[in-house]
Amino acid sequence: MKNKLWKKILTVGLVAAMAVTVVAGCGGKGDSGDKEKNGTVSDEGGGTDEFAGKNAEFTWWIYKTDGEGEFYERYEDCVTAQWIRSQNWDVQNGGISEEDTGRKLDFSYLVPIAGSENENFNTMIGTGEYPEIMDLVVSSESPQAMYENGVLMDITEYVEKYMPNYVAYLDANPELKPLVQVQEEDGSVHYYAIYELVEGIVEPWHGICYRRDWVAKYAEPTKYVWDWESDYVKENGHPAVTPLAKAEKEKNLEGWKKNEVTSFEGDYNADNELGYEDNVIFPSGTSDPLTISDWEWMFEAFEKAIDERGWANDSGAYCTTVFYQGFMQTGDLVSSFGGGTGQYYVKDGEVSFDGDSENFKTYLECMNAWFEKGWLDTEFNTRANDMFYNINPTGIAQGKLGLWDGQSNKIGTSIRQTCQNEEDARDAFVLGAALPINDVYGGEEQMYKEPDALYQGSRKGTATGITEKAEGKDLAALFTFFDWAYTREGALVLRDGLNEEQYASMEFEPDYYAERNLKSGYSVTEDEDGRTVYTRNMSSSDPAYNALNGQRMSVGLNLISSDDYWLDTGIPPLNRKAVEQWTKYTNTGSALDYTGLLNVEEAEAYSKVSAAVMDYQSQNVPNVIKGTMSWEDYVKGLENINPGSAVEYLQKYVDLANTAREAK
Repeated sequence: MKNKLWKKILTVGLVAAMAVTVVAGCGGKGDSGDKEKNGTVSDEGGGTDEFAGKNAEFTWWIYKTDGEGEFYERYEDCVTAQWIRSQNWDVQNGGISEEDTGRKLDFSYLVPIAGSENENFNTMIGTGEYPEIMDLVVSSESPQAMYENGVLMDITEYVEKYMPNYVAYLDANPELKPLVQVQEEDGSVHYYAIYELVEGIVEPWHGICYRRDWVAKYAEPTKYVWDWESDYVKENGHPAVTPLAKAEKEKNLEGWKKNEVTSFEGDYNADNELGYEDNVIFPSGTSDPLTISDWEWMFEAFEKAIDERGWANDSGAYCTTVFYQGFMQTGDLVSSFGGGTGQYYVKDGEVSFDGDSENFKTYLECMNAWFEKGWLDTEFNTRANDMFYNINPTGIAQGKLGLWDGQSNKIGTSIRQTCQNEEDARDAFVLGAALPINDVYGGEEQMYKEPDALYQGSRKGTATGITEKAEGKDLAALFTFFDWAYTREGALVLRDGLNEEQYASMEFEPDYYAERNLKSGYSVTEDEDGRTVYTRNMSSSDPAYNALNGQRMSVGLNLISSDDYWLDTGIPPLNRKAVEQWTKYTNTGSALDYTGLLNVEEAEAYSKVSAAVMDYQSQNVPNVIKGTMSWEDYVKGLENINPGSAVEYLQKYVDLANTAREAK
């Protein structure tokens, strides 16, 4: 066992604080299911191994319990938790075995009081009074560091022996390996935690929002639009010359066609599943905004709407805005100009600092043009207290913004009730849009490139650690259960609930499905393309959704969609349309996932440089956008910090990811 001297008892008060912090009735080894075997297992029917007959009681610290106190008093009462506790785990063949031919697990749960999660976790670690399994979402240390400090087990042998589904998924998705494994200098691979894994792009809760009703009312249809049926556009993805004004000036309309729509009409109280009908067509020839020229065309319309309402001198009313630093470290709009983040960026396996690149320069040229034309929020750099997804919330609510990065709850008609303008209170309608493709600024390298670095949830989810307290217990059964969570069946149970057969297989006490007239957590159908469709029988926005499912056991796959299935989460069609726009492009360029892999020394060195860079950029990028600082002077200041010196720390782990891909 590693050195544990660091885990000295902090004070008697810490122990007392821990006792108070943990929710009464959610921890301990109270009545938590089938007790016939008194928490132990036999090798009867389950094969013989070193763990046969070992204690199978495990306490699990989970981050929180949704609906705690409202739907049940203890997480053990969750229907999914009850069902899992009743199953028999086949340690020889994996998965769930027939009745009485496997080994049961007896889980109980520790749940911190909401708002005290960090304090409770740190108290457990400081006192050494932690359970066998812990959600590590609030840990300030990596799983490897926690192993080296004697808290977590090295679980490599158990993962390799009892988790073939987990290992196979990583083999099929090698880019995830360096995010969940630790490779030593001798090439050996170690597992110090198990991670949730996401099968696709996580359904976003925010994205670009814009006033569709303002477009229909104030935008003028362009004389020509992109001709997507032309040979040139089919081959190149865009006309020969863009934007339209430039194409007309150069008398080169190859890839353009005459616009048949001469005026827009819109019904934003329409009685259809999307809630609106219109004939809006953008300069790109699409019904949704695609390009920078589409955005600028919208800005002209938004400017008319703002002027008509008498808000021309209102600093809270504008066409669009940017984060107070002048850009997002994750890239987003920055990456529309040839790719990049404005900070550390991954492209074709190479890490670079992007804040002095030609692509970032082009982004700033565009922002400066918008600022000079009056389209950009003049006060953007003063809104440091606003989160990126909620910049100027008052202006959004009052209906004074044309386009912004906002939350999904603003989609549709929700802002009508708070709009200041009477017409907006009747007609305001918000849609979601994808990041634009640049067709206006810069050179060939900056144009017609899909965005590649944007804020999207990582496919690596929460880590779950198995502590040294689990040594000597039935780890074979435990890791067999963990592995089952990486099958389709296991993922559905933990994330979406029980199917009809599973629910009917036992009596539940208490039975929260019955209380809500549910016979299953989801239904199964098939779409017109033959794909399986899993439809949740309870909307994920329902307060009881997470409470009645096993999501707080943070292991397993999060199902999104694949070639043979898709998950219908029950969100309204209009929000589904927004999600389709927000997930149009995939994040491949962000380096943020790799920062979590740095060891203590690497993290310290990287943080020192990156913090200095961010401080400098936060102070000076807004000046470049506003035209009070030249690009050249900005770059000179960066050179004094030497941001490229931090690249090597991230490159090490990107190389590991590339090695894993090549091995596949």
